[in-house]
Amino acid sequence: MGLFDQLVTMVAGDKMNQFQSVVEWIDKQGGLAGVADKFNQQGLGDIIQSWIDNSENLPVSVNQLIQVFGNLDIQQLAQKVGFDPQETAELIAKYLPKLVSNATPEGVIPENVDLTAVGMNMLKEKLFG
Repeated sequence: MGLFDQLVTMVAGDKMNQFQSVVEWIDKQGGLAGVADKFNQQGLGDIIQSWIDNSENLPVSVNQLIQVFGNLDIQQLAQKVGFDPQETAELIAKYLPKLVSNATPEGVIPENVDLTAVGMNMLKEKLFG
């Protein structure tokens, strides 16, 4: 990790720990490919496909996230990040589309994607625009 990355991590503090929990949670879902499969299985493939390709990201609702991942998975993530399940689902709805979109600039899910690095780049853009 370079000096700049270390500074961003210091500034982000707990947010980086929370983000790392989210990355681990996505890995538990089977990575981005697993997440895409879950959306497709629930008939919501058009939503995640909009995040993957270069079109405008379609929104996802909390109810759709519960449909895709189930209450238990969201509750477990909520415990890890220290939020209530509703707030956790709202944050997933806000940031998962951005994370997927940033991880798939070529319009396809790469075989090996470092979501931590993708998230770090998103944080850098947010902090230093």
